Parts: sequence; structure tokens; C-alpha cells
Amino acid sequence: MRNENRPMVSDAQPLVSVVVPVYKVEKQLDRCVASLIDQSYRNLEIILVDDGSPDTCPQKCDEWAAKDSRISVIHQRNGGLSAARNTGIDAMTGEYVAFVDSDDYVEPDYIRLMLEAAQANNAEVAICSIHQEDDQTVASPDNHTITDHVTTLSGRACLARLGGDTVADYVTAWNKLYAARLWKTIRFPVGKLHEDEFTTYRILAECATVVLVPDSLYHYVQNAGSIMHTEYSIRNLDRIEAWAQRLRFYRKRGYTELYAVTFNLITWDMPHAVKSLDWNDPVIKRRLQEIFSQIKPFSPVVMAHMNGIKPMLAYLLICLCPFRFCQLRYGR
Repeated sequence: MRNENRPMVSDAQPLVSVVVPVYKVEKQLDRCVASLIDQSYRNLEIILVDDGSPDTCPQKCDEWAAKDSRISVIHQRNGGLSAARNTGIDAMTGEYVAFVDSDDYVEPDYIRLMLEAAQANNAEVAICSIHQEDDQTVASPDNHTITDHVTTLSGRACLARLGGDTVADYVTAWNKLYAARLWKTIRFPVGKLHEDEFTTYRILAECATVVLVPDSLYHYVQNAGSIMHTEYSIRNLDRIEAWAQRLRFYRKRGYTELYAVTFNLITWDMPHAVKSLDWNDPVIKRRLQEIFSQIKPFSPVVMAHMNGIKPMLAYLLICLCPFRFCQLRYGR
């Protein structure tokens, strides 16, 4: 069910769609939406997707739509974050799109500065620095700054950095402004955890130019129920599956230099899986075998791009005897 308002589209100022999935955030929603309607860039289409939230969020969304004609609301049955984002993508009409999580909020120049950087550099994606905080404290003074000046990279160069320590390397859907056409055939995987791991590399692969904006414009708020604050579970293995899919994608594109980078992510995540999961559980064991079977076909090419005998042996063991690898390396 939709409560729809459509903003006027200006030729001088392209319409920017902002997709906001909403679920069980009644304490944070007003802060998020207020930060969007107060944007210095005015030509916005704000799409609030109520993902069957059981609290007061549906009513709050409708109240916001009644106050601002740029806001439209879509109410749907609960399907998860990916489903809510996909609904927003299907509904958007803007030339550009941004995703904002409903427990986060943004600076007043969030859209304007990224759009100006994208247009000035003919970039398909703009990425800004962030403030990271939790729901119990104020913003951390150690903000995540990706660059000290506006910087451009090729999409392929960004792929080589995925998984690094700077915000430019984060796979998150938020803190980015995209040319909407990039999402024409790409959607978030419904039912998967770490959904951004399945999509961001595909988006960046389509970009000739990505621009990095030094300003910290996005407030990333970690709450007690976030992925970062919950114990490792079988669902976290979705991330390793996403990296296996990334290897397959790189093979199709001929991005062989990116194989070793992606494999390093897999070996980095192994300790979490080994320490936290019961490998004797048949369901977990079957899921792991399923994922490892997706990695195995890349053995010859991945090994050809590795430096040193130890990484090569580790890769062989993971592909051929994953459980033995974990016994040797992690004592399990």
C-alpha cells in the first residue's frame, strides 16, 4: 500500500531519490527523516519503505509524508532489509539515488556535496567520509575520513580496495550517491545477511569513475542489535558465499589481479567461523561444504596470482580439505 507524493523534477537540478528502509526504529526514525528534509539540496524524492514494522513507525512515516510533499511511503509485509531496499529501487524515479538506514542520519549538505562532486568529475558513484557512533554516545572523535581532498578512482581501482580499513573500501550501500541507472538490473539478495557484499562490487564494476568526498557527511549509528554487535552465526557465512560469488564475477570480467585480494578476505573471516560455530553440527557443516565447493573451481587461477608458498598451501587446504585446514591453523 502506497502513500505517494511526487516532487517536481527540475532540469537544472536532477531529482535525487533517497531510499529509507524502516523497521523497528521508532526512537530513531524522526532524527533520520528530519535530517533528510533539512537537506540544502531540495530536489529530493524521499521513499520511506515501512517493512511491516510492528511499532509506531508506520504511523510516523505517514505523518512525515503529510508534512512534506517530497516524501512517499510504501507499506509492505516484512521481508527484510534487502526486500525493503529493492522496493525503494523499483519505485524510485530520480536520476541519482542514495540509501540511508533509518537508524542513521546525515549532515545538511550530504546530498549537495556528493552530487556536486559526482557532476564535476563525471562520476557514477560518490562516496563520503563518515561519523561513526553508537546509540549510547555522541559521535566518535576518531571519524572515518577517506581523503583530505576530492579524489577520483576508477571503479576497478575501488574493487581492489574492497575490504580495507577506510570508508572508501567499505561495501556498505549507505554513504554513497549513485547514478540510478546502475541499479537497472541489480538488486539486493533477499534473505541474505551482509547483503551489501553481494551488490557493491557489481555496482563499482560498472563505474568508469568514482569520486571520494573528504567531508564526514553520514552518521553511522551502531546499535545493540546490529550485525557488528551480535554473535557470529551460520548466517554470517553468507559473507563468505558473497566473496565466492565475487570470484566468479571477476573470472567472467577477466579481473584476475583481484583474485588474491578476495581470497584474503575469506582467510580473514575463517577464524570467526571456526571459533564461533559448531563444526560438528550437520547443518553448519553442510553449509560450509556448499560454500567451499563454490571456491574450489578457482584454484589454478587464484594460486597463479599469489605470492609465497604459505598462501598457496592455505588455499589448497581450504579448497580440498577445509576442515583439516581449520584443525591445523586454529586447533579445531
